Amino acid sequence: MEALLNSQCSAQSVGTANQLFGLLVQTILAAQCTISPPDMWPKDYGPTALARGLDEYDFVIVGAGSAGSVLANRLSENPDWKVLLLEAGGDPPIESEIPEMFFAIQKTAGDWENYAEPTPHASKGSKDGGFWPRGRMLGGCGAINAMLYVRGNSRDYDRWEAQGNAGWGWDQVLPYFKKSEDNQDAVLLERDGGRFHGKGGYLKVGNFPVEHPLSDIFLQAFDEAGFERTPDVNGERQVGFGQLQGTIINGTRCSPAKAFLVPVKDRPNLHVIKHAVVVTIERDPDTKRFKYVNFLLDNKILKVAHARKEIILAAGSLNTPHILQRSGIGPRSLLEQVNIPVVADLPVGENLQDHLFVPLLFKFHKTTGENYDTPRELAKNMFQYLMNRSGPMAGHGVTNLIGFINTLEPSSPFPDIQYHFFQFEKGSGKSLMFSEKVGYNEEISMSMLEAATEADVVMAIVVLLNPKSRGRVTLETADDFNEFNPPKIVSGYLEHEDDVAAVLRGIRRMLPLVETGTFREHEGELHRMRIGECDRLEYGSDKYWECYSRHMTLTLYHPVGTAKMGPDSDPAAVVDERLRVKGVQGLRVVVGSIMPTIVSGNTNAPIIMIGEKASDMIKSDWESKKESKERHSEL
Repeated sequence: MEALLNSQCSAQSVGTANQLFGLLVQTILAAQCTISPPDMWPKDYGPTALARGLDEYDFVIVGAGSAGSVLANRLSENPDWKVLLLEAGGDPPIESEIPEMFFAIQKTAGDWENYAEPTPHASKGSKDGGFWPRGRMLGGCGAINAMLYVRGNSRDYDRWEAQGNAGWGWDQVLPYFKKSEDNQDAVLLERDGGRFHGKGGYLKVGNFPVEHPLSDIFLQAFDEAGFERTPDVNGERQVGFGQLQGTIINGTRCSPAKAFLVPVKDRPNLHVIKHAVVVTIERDPDTKRFKYVNFLLDNKILKVAHARKEIILAAGSLNTPHILQRSGIGPRSLLEQVNIPVVADLPVGENLQDHLFVPLLFKFHKTTGENYDTPRELAKNMFQYLMNRSGPMAGHGVTNLIGFINTLEPSSPFPDIQYHFFQFEKGSGKSLMFSEKVGYNEEISMSMLEAATEADVVMAIVVLLNPKSRGRVTLETADDFNEFNPPKIVSGYLEHEDDVAAVLRGIRRMLPLVETGTFREHEGELHRMRIGECDRLEYGSDKYWECYSRHMTLTLYHPVGTAKMGPDSDPAAVVDERLRVKGVQGLRVVVGSIMPTIVSGNTNAPIIMIGEKASDMIKSDWESKKESKERHSEL
């Protein structure tokens, strides 16, 4: 870039034009610097901690993701409480703020870059078993995801309550969804008497400002094929197809960090330490209460944070169980195997659930479409975005299309399959980027490239909403105290035959789209992927689609359940209904790990809700203790 800016071309100028070109370059560079400037984010307290040492805090929160950001905001509302927030990453990069570039963050410094273990049941077309990106920055996964705002449905939460988790039914959690929300759509706010959406919360929720032409094709085809339309998947009835809202404001991402940390970054009782990788937590030897958090600062200096009241783990559904296990909280058989002293024998890391997906590629405009002029189009789109936060970069193509269906009971309001969408414009090269990021092998990557070279491509993503298969997060060796080794992930994908059957039903429900007049008008057809093992089978048969699904399986980035919430009667439970870790004191888990069963939709909004509800629980618990202590002193 520097060479480009300093180079001279042969075009002649008397001076004025060159001055204007220089002004243009300066304007672009200045506009770039406004996207994610360091002073927008909370100040890093790490250098101060190194120079002065660490204070003692009332609460130490591990992880500044979707739940941790909420907790830091809500708990620091009490000026008498000192709160420390530890985040393994740094500030969100520019790519995080630009909606169209969300996919580019994977496999960078902003990603934990986890991999699931190879399995014969799924992800057979992936080179390394299965790539599981996780956000490593302020905002966590909410700073690298597709910004889609989905809550699940009432049945999801009523099931939690029916399993013995008092206070977690739909009627109890809905107010917390609304508490967070600042919905920008006046129509949705008024729909159903204002029952489902909120105004005035920290989290900006709105419509994506750009509509891709391929979206219209699919919406028309859905109607023609007889699919139900829905104006709001977060309303009374989740089933249906339509366009989704996102966590977006003024053409930029509204991440959990932007929503909940930026507005309170100057609170004197809230400290944020970045690049702090937590390795273990420890109990006070006298009180046996969890009090100490051991973390690496910039991956080299070990520091210890002290929590007077509680340590709260909000480090994601992979790192949270990993920290617990390394600290002696986990299955006894596992901990003894790796020589970690057992503090609490709990099924930490079990019950892993995720939304897997299988993509179908539809091609359009094979003979009528024009090749995407990558350099020129990208430059034009980026300039438009830099100047006024508009244009294609302010959205993300067809990704705001959404669909929910029940493949067994079409009239049911509760779906078993979800559809997402992603597009590769003809000749754009996006298919190669996608294949490289998700880790497909060369055979699949080249077949996808072939489709995207000859046509516009829309990838219809078939998502399994309520998997019966279960995986686990575990560890193979005890970490050295000054090191951090990644967790071992066993996905469990497609181990249960009911999951395979549901995915096949979801695939078959998409196939009739090619028979619609809308698809024929736009030369719409299904791309036949080249997969050697599957090509030997009868194309279109159940055996073929099962083989296809087992090769093409990817994660939708929604791992949950690894520190299950449940009553004492549930042997699989790790935390109680107030999210306190069983059998120990001073420790809570507040993250997607606590979900007993995965919700029927994207998990970012539910995890923010969990953070909101947990904050009120923590406040209530400590207020009750304060009142009890005061009454005792009066006696």
